[in-house]
Amino acid sequence: MAAFIRQNKVLYKQLRQLSTQLHRSTERSSVPSFDMTTERKAFVDVLPEVINAVVTGPKLEDLPQIRSWTKKLLEYTLGRGKLGRGLMVSIGYRMFEEPENFSEETQHEARVLGWCSEMLQAKILILDDIVDGGTIRRGQPCWHTQPDVGLTAINDSLLLYQSALELMDLYFGKTAAYADLMKYFNEAVYRATMGEHLDLWTSYNKNKNNLDVFNMDLVNTIAKNKYIYTFKLPIFLPLLLVKNGKRKATEELSNICNEFGRMTQYQDDYLDAYGIETITGKTGRDIQEGKCSWVAATALQHCNDAQRAVFKEYYGSKDPEHVKRIKQLYDELHLPKIYEQCERTMYDSLMRQIQTLPYESDRVFLSKILNAKYKRVN
Repeated sequence: MAAFIRQNKVLYKQLRQLSTQLHRSTERSSVPSFDMTTERKAFVDVLPEVINAVVTGPKLEDLPQIRSWTKKLLEYTLGRGKLGRGLMVSIGYRMFEEPENFSEETQHEARVLGWCSEMLQAKILILDDIVDGGTIRRGQPCWHTQPDVGLTAINDSLLLYQSALELMDLYFGKTAAYADLMKYFNEAVYRATMGEHLDLWTSYNKNKNNLDVFNMDLVNTIAKNKYIYTFKLPIFLPLLLVKNGKRKATEELSNICNEFGRMTQYQDDYLDAYGIETITGKTGRDIQEGKCSWVAATALQHCNDAQRAVFKEYYGSKDPEHVKRIKQLYDELHLPKIYEQCERTMYDSLMRQIQTLPYESDRVFLSKILNAKYKRVN
């Protein structure tokens, strides 16, 4: 009798495994496919419609000067760079939606929503460049450096964000998803603002003498807040357009988005010190600004007393010779090798988390994002 029970347990386990394999095989055959070049072109082709919708909207009807300025602002700050956030929204709808529920009309709406995400990104970059004294962004002069702009760029950053909100109102204001769209955007802005505050408040210079706060917990806290708008926002937005999409908006997916943000923070920090400006499209400023970056926190973990004294003396200085000395210290500590190992560990961990998700199309989508981000150079 006991042998019979054991045999049936084995048989049951084998049947369950076979059922899972058949389910995944059937599911895999219906996973949507896309061509990145084609989708990018389709996404960019929507931009003139988006700009026109904003500048001809009812709120600017009697304000011709602001219409003209807004058009100039949107054309200058949008459409360049990798457009990763916007494309995540657009491609996310195609990948998250069941094929039988997919519609071209909703795909178009996803592209419009993707441009709202890009407007939020442009808003944040304008302020970031002003605060950090940046001069180059996406391979062209920063908006605030334009002769007729200057510090009015602060107001323009608000104009960009309001343009995104106006666009959502025009396209989604009467839909059931509108309240959640606003909630997601407000959370992203609030979190990004808090992350930026921590980034600025914890910066180091000799007068502040605050190296005691430079640790990996702080780096991770900054990343978790700053990068919500980079991953969680554009990955969760299309779920609001997907039929029954909220069932996929799980805590597991949120955790994966947070880990994407953490890996990207580490990459950005490393590229700020070791990236090539003609490839990254911007000038590294973390050393001069005394930022609590992954590079700085990791360097301090590996410094001996003499090296820590060098760091304390020269970090947070705008003197080119001081910046050069800090970069020499990074080399002495073999930070490129440490970074390579760290990035690989994060990649492997994220891939394992992605593979636990129940839907094949979601696993494919997120794996593509991860592989696109891994070992990036810009």
